[in-house]
Amino acid sequence: MAKTALITGGGSGLGFEIAKQLGQRGYDIVILGRTPEKLKNAVKAIQSEGYNAIDFQCDTTDENQLKSVFSEVKNRFGKIDFLILNAGVVTCKLLSDFKDTSELRHDLEINLWGTILSTYIFLPLVCSGGRILMISSAFGLMGPAAYSVYAASKAGILNFGESLRRELLCKNISVHVACPGDIDTPQLHEEHKKMPEWFKKDDPRGALSAGVAAERILKQCFENTFLIIISFEIFSLVMLNKCTPRKLRDYLLDRMFPRPNDKAV
Repeated sequence: MAKTALITGGGSGLGFEIAKQLGQRGYDIVILGRTPEKLKNAVKAIQSEGYNAIDFQCDTTDENQLKSVFSEVKNRFGKIDFLILNAGVVTCKLLSDFKDTSELRHDLEINLWGTILSTYIFLPLVCSGGRILMISSAFGLMGPAAYSVYAASKAGILNFGESLRRELLCKNISVHVACPGDIDTPQLHEEHKKMPEWFKKDDPRGALSAGVAAERILKQCFENTFLIIISFEIFSLVMLNKCTPRKLRDYLLDRMFPRPNDKAV
């Protein structure tokens, strides 16, 4: 019987590459996203390579939409072997620059609440021996200026995933959280256009390709790694975080990460 993978935010970027590579591994692919055109193009691309794929337009913060997809997936496939929680957004601005509380909640609701809600809705379909992968961020490990709300949402995913991993040990369901750095996706290019000038230092075209990132993430999933780090740069930051006294760590990171001047705050 074919395995089934469900990917939120699978219409483009990392989610699409993960979907495509799981198709190559023999999974039937279910893609969720908010933009119909992206979904149709993604499914068409996967099907053109000879793999099975379907899509559902769905907002991962909408409980009724998720329940509707749950029913469709249950009726068609009966189970989920690999659940990938990838849907997310990023807002790069100082806390004082947010216009209102609605904008302030945006990243938290989509990144963290959307991940928790999607997991809650689809978990009954995840079978014994199955996997759950959540996409966090390197900024979930440490927070730079201009990413306070985004970093909080991604740190929440990491801790949610760790708790869930322990809850599901008895059910033989593996949980993984990936904390990648910059990945060359449409979202990264859009983020780079909108970020404050004082933060810009690298051309986003130098970021890791989405295909390579997906390959590295999936490799570590199938090796049963919980915390997935896919670049030496982020690994070095993790080790600095773990092995260096707090005062020295903060001294070093305060000089590594861009900081606003008095006029920007």
